[in-house]
Amino acid sequence: MALRARTRRTGRRKSNARKVWGMYTYIAGDNDLTDYALLDITEMEEAGGTQDRHVAVQVDTAGVHDGSVRYEIGEPDFEGHSHRTVIARLPEQNTGDPKYLASFASWSASRYPAKNRLLVVWNHGAGFMHEPTRDIGYDDSSGNDALTMGELRWALEKAGFGKKLGKLSILGFDACLMNMLEVAYEFTGITDLVVGSQQTEPGDGWPYGDVVGCLRRTTSPLAAASEIVASYLAHYRKVGTSGVTQSSIDVAALDGVGNAVDKLATELLNAMDTSRNLITEARVKTQGYEEPTYVDMVDLMEHLAKKVRNPKVRTACAAVVKSVRKAVCANGFYGRSVGRSCGLSIWFPLLKTDYVSRRNEYMALRYTRDYGNWAEFLDRLLAA
Repeated sequence: MALRARTRRTGRRKSNARKVWGMYTYIAGDNDLTDYALLDITEMEEAGGTQDRHVAVQVDTAGVHDGSVRYEIGEPDFEGHSHRTVIARLPEQNTGDPKYLASFASWSASRYPAKNRLLVVWNHGAGFMHEPTRDIGYDDSSGNDALTMGELRWALEKAGFGKKLGKLSILGFDACLMNMLEVAYEFTGITDLVVGSQQTEPGDGWPYGDVVGCLRRTTSPLAAASEIVASYLAHYRKVGTSGVTQSSIDVAALDGVGNAVDKLATELLNAMDTSRNLITEARVKTQGYEEPTYVDMVDLMEHLAKKVRNPKVRTACAAVVKSVRKAVCANGFYGRSVGRSCGLSIWFPLLKTDYVSRRNEYMALRYTRDYGNWAEFLDRLLAA
């Protein structure tokens, strides 16, 4: 039986019961990912909502729909088939403008109230980098606009998350290169957990049928985040796509990581005159990703401790490893190219040009404002 989209009149707002889970997916598909966007909605539809799980989605496409569409994924009917229902057809929206994400997030939380809420931002991703690459929310028909991390946080705050509505249980990034310290920290006070990838993601992204299934099996956000990580890795093992990563981060634990990195940066600054080349050698050997300035934090610490035989540096490296292990709730990878991935990346360019061209963006991040020693270390190493 073919899956069908149904349209509901929206003059009167439907009142929905508060459920155990609300899954809200913001699909910024007005780009070369449109086909994958439609496939992912079909995956959600095939899985279906349940009596205690809301599933809602907004999608913007390149040429398939006029404007954006908001869907509700319903429970299976008497024949066992779920359906997507069109709740609203909206004018063309720029997914790179934070007001539209704020509108969707607010609408979702109001129309689909839940004890636990998973908000997924679906798109290409580039970590914190905005120019000339685009961090997230690419909209090709709106002047190639995209959301900066600050804009994304603003959108979620505007929707009420963090104060009025309480924190999200999980902020999911179905996008490339997002699980790094500086990105996850941006959402302190907004969400309990962040789920995403250190490496680029295949176009197919998250396996949404499995993700919806994860929410059916548990009422615990921590367990759900771990299951999403496991289902992502299982999916790509099954289809034979290697070089993939996924991890879950406890945002509240990132203050501990920031403090540990600050202390390490101080010791590296103190050792700079005698150990500059050794620091660079350690960095060269560290697990990297498609964006070559992003590196795995634990692997970096292990190489720094081996190369820089300064006792204070080695002690500080151990403290960073301990803090990262505490912050990473679940982690997985598939493929030798990402085989030393431990769940959390940090920015560490090797070339002065890479650092100088991105420094202003980096200094605008919440993490760098709160924990400035790493940027000071990079200044001394690369900009001097």
